[in-house]
Amino acid sequence: MGRVYVIARREVGALFYSPIAYFVLFLFLLVTGFLFGSLVFVPGQLSEVRQLVEYLRFGLFFIVPGITMSLLADEYRSGRIEMLRTSPITELDLVLGKYLGAMLFYIILLASSFIYVALLVIWGRPDWGQTFSAYLGLLLLGMMFVSIGLFFSTCTKDQIVAYLATMLVLGFMTFASGLSTLVPKQQWFIPLRAPINYLGVWAHISDFSRGVVDTEHLVYFLGFTLLFLFLTYLIVESRKWQ
Repeated sequence: MGRVYVIARREVGALFYSPIAYFVLFLFLLVTGFLFGSLVFVPGQLSEVRQLVEYLRFGLFFIVPGITMSLLADEYRSGRIEMLRTSPITELDLVLGKYLGAMLFYIILLASSFIYVALLVIWGRPDWGQTFSAYLGLLLLGMMFVSIGLFFSTCTKDQIVAYLATMLVLGFMTFASGLSTLVPKQQWFIPLRAPINYLGVWAHISDFSRGVVDTEHLVYFLGFTLLFLFLTYLIVESRKWQ
């Protein structure tokens, strides 16, 4: 685990040495600030973060790819991957270290939004159970999104391609619940509705925003996270022999 920690720490440092991190942080605060001011911090309205969580998913599907696009794509492009392979670091160490580094940065993003929770505490009485559940949902959502971004960063040397591919997949998952309602009502199309809706983030994050923690949703987020981490490991391992 020591090697994983070193890679994660290096990754966080590399992110903050690049302008991308500050742009992503600015973009995240801009999106959360707009949502908070227009949906949550409204006179006469209940002081809860529910709507912030429900709408923030629309911002994360293009913010998270900015965090993950260079994780492994840049290593392959620059050739540093060859130096890493000659070191004592294993492919699993590399995948976990890159993932944890990106997750640490994502957690920093989430922590930056605590200022809005502080405003709710000053001006209202937020439901702490709902607030904890909402942020747990955002953490699980980030774990899944980051694992998908890491997977596509492994598939290409081009950061822009990795960004666009990640954004397209995350965009589909973000809007899938709405898209499921567009499936024709003919009998042979109806079986498609359930799986499309299940793939959608809304079907799972909405309960967290209401203060409900359901094991079905935990399985969804953790299952997809582990799946894409496993696929990433397989690709890194296979590219070693190319």
